[in-house]
Amino acid sequence: MKYGLKLKTTVAAVALMAGSVAHAAPTVLANWGAHDPAEMGFFALITSGATPIDHIFTFSVANTYNGLWSSVTNDAPPVFDISGGLVQLWTSDGDGNYGATDAGDSLVTSLAFDSTAVNQTFTIGPGNYYYQVTGNINGTLGGSYLLSSSITLVPEPETYAMLLAGLGLIGFSLRRRAV
Repeated sequence: MKYGLKLKTTVAAVALMAGSVAHAAPTVLANWGAHDPAEMGFFALITSGATPIDHIFTFSVANTYNGLWSSVTNDAPPVFDISGGLVQLWTSDGDGNYGATDAGDSLVTSLAFDSTAVNQTFTIGPGNYYYQVTGNINGTLGGSYLLSSSITLVPEPETYAMLLAGLGLIGFSLRRRAV
């Protein structure tokens, strides 16, 4: 793992469309690989009709992490709007199928979003995961959303044991000096 904060910005799609496009299956917008301390996904669509979105952001982690994710749309109804925004965090069985129709994947947590930023914390262990973002772009000129995800390593129990042992030794040596 690299030291410092590495922020990969994924500009997933900016499209100009004249009509509605229906997706039969989720669209993978980004494969973040091993999740860095901070990741971002962004999507914007300029369109003249209602358009469903079903986007996937995949990643993996090698240890146990505490995480925080947030999502927000840039709403200015009726011109630029997403309705029914939902972000779900799933475990992945790695077969390339996503969401509730894949019996091998498990929902970890979910959160609805709109023009107000929403946040949620979670803890995940080693494995493969993905965020699924769904909703409907129904603004007369389109809509956009931003998804951010940050993780921090959960210390192993041995780390706490060493910390307590070290504090005990410091206390013992200070007490011995005082006598």
